[in-house]
Amino acid sequence: MATTATEQRIERFFLYGEPPSAWDERLLHIETIAARSARYDWRIGPHVHGALHQLLFVAKGKVAAIAEDTLARHRAPVLIVVPAGTVHGFGFEPGTEGYVVSITDDVLQDFARREAGIGRLFEVPMTLACARSAVGELAQQFAAFAQEFDRAGPGRALALEGWLAVVLARVLRLSQAFERTFDADLRRRRALVARFRELIDRSLGESKTVAEYAAALHVSESQLRKACLSIAQQSPIKLVHGRILIEAKRQLLYTSKPVSEIAYALGFDDPAYFTRFFSRRTGMSPRAYRARGPVS
Repeated sequence: MATTATEQRIERFFLYGEPPSAWDERLLHIETIAARSARYDWRIGPHVHGALHQLLFVAKGKVAAIAEDTLARHRAPVLIVVPAGTVHGFGFEPGTEGYVVSITDDVLQDFARREAGIGRLFEVPMTLACARSAVGELAQQFAAFAQEFDRAGPGRALALEGWLAVVLARVLRLSQAFERTFDADLRRRRALVARFRELIDRSLGESKTVAEYAAALHVSESQLRKACLSIAQQSPIKLVHGRILIEAKRQLLYTSKPVSEIAYALGFDDPAYFTRFFSRRTGMSPRAYRARGPVS
């Protein structure tokens, strides 16, 4: 596995091997390491996910992991955190056992709002060595998580988020003993983007400009733009629009508020402009989206 990855070599996927997607619905996915890696001779080449965070639990075997321009080799048991926007890749020893959890950013942000430490866990790539005494319980939790993922029927989404909460709580506790090794500038950029996302959440409906966001964060517009492009592969305004779109969808699906009321609450002066904004990004009008309902 190469120790560096230039921009020309970086591939972008939804899940590895699948083309990039404009997916902006909630997604929570878990599979065994072997399920995908064995198809590629146990090598996952350097790539990036724009808005998908990942958590790997390697229960048995060895892995060479690349994160940005750093290559590290690990022996199981180990947990690997890969924030969205991180160039990463893996070379697994054949027969390696474990799981890969993939989480869209909106799902992670929901958990981060309930427990601030969760957001900090995904600020930078990191690896957590697991005590042998903890492996059995972790393996059982990930296995139950994966088993629920393969089920169908009522309560599945609720159960999956419950298992994710259990797993994230365990990772958060293990992280207290973790010695971080990462580039200081990378950490600063990730922290800035995390603060920016929090500010977007708090400012929904205020129609702030990027300049106003930058001023509130005490950075220049250029610094904010560079950090967002580096970490999330999106400009600041696209991150703002993405969060507005998520909130608009929630309001349309889960409330009976008129479209015009939702538009005004999200900072649009003209409901017609909100309709154009929404339609350009989803391919359907707000009313059509509401009528369609949630997609399974």
